Amino acid sequence: MLMKQVTKEFKPAFEEVVSGFGLDALTERQIDQCAAHYELLCRWNPRVNLTRITEPREAARFHYAESMFGARFIEDELTVLDIGSGAGFPAIPLAIVRPDLKVTALEANQKKSLFLKEAKDELRLANLRIVTARLEEFDWTGYQLLTSRALEKAETVFQSVIESMAGPQRLMLYCAEDLAAKLDQHLARECVITTHAIPQSESRIIAIFSFISPHI
Repeated sequence: MLMKQVTKEFKPAFEEVVSGFGLDALTERQIDQCAAHYELLCRWNPRVNLTRITEPREAARFHYAESMFGARFIEDELTVLDIGSGAGFPAIPLAIVRPDLKVTALEANQKKSLFLKEAKDELRLANLRIVTARLEEFDWTGYQLLTSRALEKAETVFQSVIESMAGPQRLMLYCAEDLAAKLDQHLARECVITTHAIPQSESRIIAIFSFISPHI
């Protein structure tokens, strides 16, 4: 399928999926921003390998609607760090749907980071910041909400992140049920975990990790 046809099919598929997820209606500008990001992703993907999911409907569901679904679980947090943002999920959809948030996309890969910077400029997302760094080299202590969709060695990385969280910080993971269960089993600190099934998915959930009392 030609690139032009693929990108043309994205917008109606995206609007249908958003409705199916029960999400609030988006403005025309927000829909256009998502479509512009998708078109940019399709152009870059053959060179940078941003994602294996590019078919319009699947991309609309798995990347965009799923990312936006997480917005309903953001409480009074205003600063969000997307760990290992990759192609910009969930950072870019969250920044689009919640312009009041200050979202940072943390990505260690130089080429993916360049893609994110171009996306930020093209979509004119003033509330999005791109940082090219590894998590262990970055000071994330000032962020109210940490989030992520996919990382290598996720169990080890997120166990360390959760056990290092301070005060009211929360971690919102888009993940499979088994990852949340494994993290729950191996955490050294008492942690509150709430889970929410992601619409139109058999096993993916949003798992939110927080603590009853501040970390001392």
